[in-house]
Amino acid sequence: MARIAVLGAGPVGVGLVERLLANADLAPGRPIEIMLIDPHPAGPGRIWRDGQSPLMRMNSLAKDITLFPGEAVRCVGPPRPGPSLAEWAAATVAGRLPPVDPELADDVREISPVSFATRRVQGAYLSWFLREVIGQAPPGVRVTVRRGRAVALTGAPDGTERVHLADGSRIDADAVVLALGHLEARPQGEQSEAAGFAERHGLVYLPPGFIAEADLSVLPAGADVLVRGMGLAFFDLMALVTEGRGGRYVRERDGRLRYLPSGREPRLLAGSRRGLPYRCKPSHRLVHGPVRELRYFPPALEQSLAGDGMLDFRRDLWPLIRKDLSFAYHRELFAAAPRHTAMPWPDFARLHDAAAVGELDALAEKAVPNPAHRWNMDELRAPLRHVEPRNVDDFRARFGTLLEQELRRAHDPARSADSAVYGAQLLFFERLARLRPRLSPRDQVEELDGAWFTLFNLVASGPPAFRTEELLALCRAGVVQPLGSGMRVRLDESTGRYRAGSANLDEECPAAALIDARLPEPTLDGSADHLLRALHASGAASEEFLTDPATGYRTPTGRIAVDDRGRMVTADGAAHPARYALGWNTSLRGTRAFAIPGTDAATFRHGDLVARAVLTGLSERA
Repeated sequence: MARIAVLGAGPVGVGLVERLLANADLAPGRPIEIMLIDPHPAGPGRIWRDGQSPLMRMNSLAKDITLFPGEAVRCVGPPRPGPSLAEWAAATVAGRLPPVDPELADDVREISPVSFATRRVQGAYLSWFLREVIGQAPPGVRVTVRRGRAVALTGAPDGTERVHLADGSRIDADAVVLALGHLEARPQGEQSEAAGFAERHGLVYLPPGFIAEADLSVLPAGADVLVRGMGLAFFDLMALVTEGRGGRYVRERDGRLRYLPSGREPRLLAGSRRGLPYRCKPSHRLVHGPVRELRYFPPALEQSLAGDGMLDFRRDLWPLIRKDLSFAYHRELFAAAPRHTAMPWPDFARLHDAAAVGELDALAEKAVPNPAHRWNMDELRAPLRHVEPRNVDDFRARFGTLLEQELRRAHDPARSADSAVYGAQLLFFERLARLRPRLSPRDQVEELDGAWFTLFNLVASGPPAFRTEELLALCRAGVVQPLGSGMRVRLDESTGRYRAGSANLDEECPAAALIDARLPEPTLDGSADHLLRALHASGAASEEFLTDPATGYRTPTGRIAVDDRGRMVTADGAAHPARYALGWNTSLRGTRAFAIPGTDAATFRHGDLVARAVLTGLSERA
């Protein structure tokens, strides 16, 4: 019997299992055992497991989450259509699918297509998905689950891969796939300095990591806590130290949300590079329906790719991105809010087609008289750029005004153009990744992974609107003090306190606690995972380096280097024939935990690619 060990049983791992089962005919006539190995429950894994606070929510609409590769996925293996999270919940409530744990029944009942489900109910969806695909396993293939933490991987003399677990046991396999997901990292650089400062002065420092698992009891009631970052980790922290400590929200008669403190909350002094949370997750109903195609990118790109030369991101791609996003925005704006436009749509579309990128702003000024209804990339990137330094009270009032504007925008049907931009960005997200080989290493790092991905996150990775409304209520209650953009933290040895300032404050704020509210960046030598660090130290795993011999450019990415079949690359540059890696922290990139139904998601394409490589490799070695 051939044995495949999958290290990591969260969404990436169970998604790989589905692809291994779907492609099992690549190893005909040979029994196969697929072993899922994880210290956490198979399916939910670490992040989505049961037992966590119901305050922890998904950051995507329930209708936009699926684990099933449908017909739209362009992969070699067969599709497996199935329900989205929203559809699964509806079928479960209606009794067409097995019931969930009674403790999660209310979580499931509250799910609608446009709701943000709890993470623990997403774990139930993952568990059901795994049971479903295992139940459809072809003859001769079985899936087993082993609870345990892999700490080492060695090769036996006969070519067998040996997985060593923390309890001293071992598992032998013919192929091993690392599907490790997000891992903790040891503090490095400024994080290490902040940790050392905390140790010297008896302060609190929480490095990047999973806020939902952090020991927040070290944050006493009433204490000032500096928070670097206003993304998803910040909102997790915000929920856990407010509602999680007994506070509650009430709706006033005028519709305003008010926070009633429990008295156990710390005070969060929060800032970031942008100074505001990302724009609320778009959820408008589109007049034109979902954006299905880009107008300028495909034909122009076909012409650009006709030759063998490299592409220049700023010259060849950025103008197309800019123009397609502008078209998607204005097409929806003219349909949803024609009162804000000053010319017929056919005239605008004709002028837009003929305009160079540098002419788009002038065209928008003619077509959309009110600047507040134009698509403004600078406003999106740096909304506080014109806010002069002021004291904390004045800035908090200004910050509250901006949050109110953001909430009105999120709930205004006339702003559905924001959702159209989001839809166009999703198309770009999948397609730009395929052009990576045609870009220079510098363009890959600074433009594709840098400028473009930042723009994508500003629109696509924002919080649900209800979180922004809660943040506004907490600012009014004095539980959150915003610090603004360009946040900087100084380690003041003379006073033994962290001190934070920003571009929008004329003073510094001291505190005895500092939290870096974000997930760690991918890293091998800095990983807190014993297995990954040991593989790297021995040369069995290597870090991806992007190198351009022509210019001398060379930079590490922190990602596990794999070849185009997902095989791990050793320190001497060889691809290991029986060890693979899959996930966001590999050089394949693009693999996210979940995909949007009806899309050609890289998550599915990469999973299919690696699954087929594993199965083909088994046959070749046999």
